[in-house]
Amino acid sequence: MTDSREEFIDELTQDLTAVKPVNTVVSAVYWLTAAFFISLIILLIASPLREGALGQLFSSAHFFIESFIGVIAISMLIYSGFEMAIPSDKSYFQRVRWSLLAMLVWISFYVLGLIMPALVPSVMGKREFCYVETFIFALPALAIGLYWASKQWPAHPIITGGVIGIAAGSVPALLMQFACMYDPIHILQYHILPGLSVGLLGAIIGFFILKIR
Repeated sequence: MTDSREEFIDELTQDLTAVKPVNTVVSAVYWLTAAFFISLIILLIASPLREGALGQLFSSAHFFIESFIGVIAISMLIYSGFEMAIPSDKSYFQRVRWSLLAMLVWISFYVLGLIMPALVPSVMGKREFCYVETFIFALPALAIGLYWASKQWPAHPIITGGVIGIAAGSVPALLMQFACMYDPIHILQYHILPGLSVGLLGAIIGFFILKIR
């Protein structure tokens, strides 16, 4: 490389400042904390938890495991959603496959519950409009996640918004297992399905606001 070329490159780069890389792990932890806290507060304002729900968490290993897997799946999803908002040479499938697999494993617990439920199915704690609450309670977490993603450079805005939306909807869907009646059919129809539908809303919003600047 000639001296003139080296001098030219030095002139181009001398005023550049180093860019601090985004820590998606820290961002995901902040989002998880805020999402669960906000959803729980709103949920409790609307109605208390099902009587004995927390005790059931420690008295039933099955219930504990499926709830724990739910937290893991949500954690992986929001991490993948935030990672999607940062440019990478990996395909979008490579970046979301494990989190989507974790989500399928979590949902499979309730499908299995149709035959072998973690708890004895009961209408105790039933909320008349839990399906609406699940969707609405997810909106603050969705807004926070999309706002964070909008500050990055998502190459796949629809998928990014969709993954963040599923993560946001899964938070109240999981909490409803402690706040509403426990019955696998009810959970799949009125908790899980509305939670997943937030992913569609996230994808639609992502199409409009997560475009590369």
